[in-house]
Amino acid sequence: MRLQLPGRKSATIPRMHGNFWSCLSGVAVAAAIALFPSPVFASEGQDTCLMCHKYPGLGRYEVDANKRVVKRVFYVNEDLHKASYHGKLNCSDCHEGVDKIPHTDAKKVDCGKSCHVIEPSTGKVFSHKAIVEDLKKSTHGVEGSRAKNKDDLPACRDCHANKPYQLGFQGQTKSMAFLQVCHQCHEEQAWAERFFRHVNYRASIRRPSAEVVKLCSKCHANPGVMARHKLDVIAGFQDTYHAKAIQYGDVEVANCLNCHAPYALGFSPHRITSKRNKNSPTNADNKRATCSQSGCHIEATKAFATGSKVHISPVKAASLMEEAEESADVARNREVFQARILHWIKLFYQILIAAVIGGLGGHRLLDLYATHRDSKKGGH
Repeated sequence: MRLQLPGRKSATIPRMHGNFWSCLSGVAVAAAIALFPSPVFASEGQDTCLMCHKYPGLGRYEVDANKRVVKRVFYVNEDLHKASYHGKLNCSDCHEGVDKIPHTDAKKVDCGKSCHVIEPSTGKVFSHKAIVEDLKKSTHGVEGSRAKNKDDLPACRDCHANKPYQLGFQGQTKSMAFLQVCHQCHEEQAWAERFFRHVNYRASIRRPSAEVVKLCSKCHANPGVMARHKLDVIAGFQDTYHAKAIQYGDVEVANCLNCHAPYALGFSPHRITSKRNKNSPTNADNKRATCSQSGCHIEATKAFATGSKVHISPVKAASLMEEAEESADVARNREVFQARILHWIKLFYQILIAAVIGGLGGHRLLDLYATHRDSKKGGH
């Protein structure tokens, strides 16, 4: 079903796998709100929004900045959302311009706005504004990037997913035992559990090294994206010790962020800068400090830091491949030459052995013939 919403490009309600009736209901709701626009008829809370967004069939196709047709699904799983980081927030705390149905004036979510909860240590309204400002000035931000094409730069949601809280690296049973201690003082069980999960999550390893590498590779291993920014596709990392250790499940081995944004040295993923920046941890003058940070190569020397190849560009990789092919050709030619020499030596010995054995055999036959001849003469 295709809908033309006011102020929007053509909208489509895609076919979704799952419950047929829920998809059909989603289509019906979308048709109703498109044909009969009206203000939101209840408070701007989650319950009102979920009257429509609880249907898996709700969504549309759009054309993005790169002229690609992309599918956007507006379904919200209520249970997952309530258990997520933003589960206690109203939708309107982040989404602006959604006071009417259909949402013809919806604004892009600004993660830097002062929006929702009270920061308990200061009593002020909490905001991600400082982090957003850091990101803007970084090499991934609109102000810090030298790229002309800003559409490829990552937004908050490209790296962060509003997934449910996890209990972290501690076991489920052990964590819940700690939670019982919290309940002795904090009577509100839901608040205590949420606060505990928040603290435990922040104190644990939130993203394994394999996931970090996969996340960064979405852009840095994409030839199209890198070509638009005149950057090299990251190659060669998969052949390093770090990558092999990650593949075998080592959770403590260094990943992209340990070098480009090491927390141990006071850096952050939101403040990644180019290696040309004199303060960058990947700058040639700072590599030793980066390699020798706590938990890594503590006794690393400058020669070690500057000589280690963590990843290489395709140009260098191609050059190394050519050198390898040339070396292989030389080795192959050497093997062919040696094989030919061995072939002639073997043939020489075969002829020699045949000549010696044949000579001995012929000599023995002649000897037998001479003996037989002499015996005949003696008999007469």
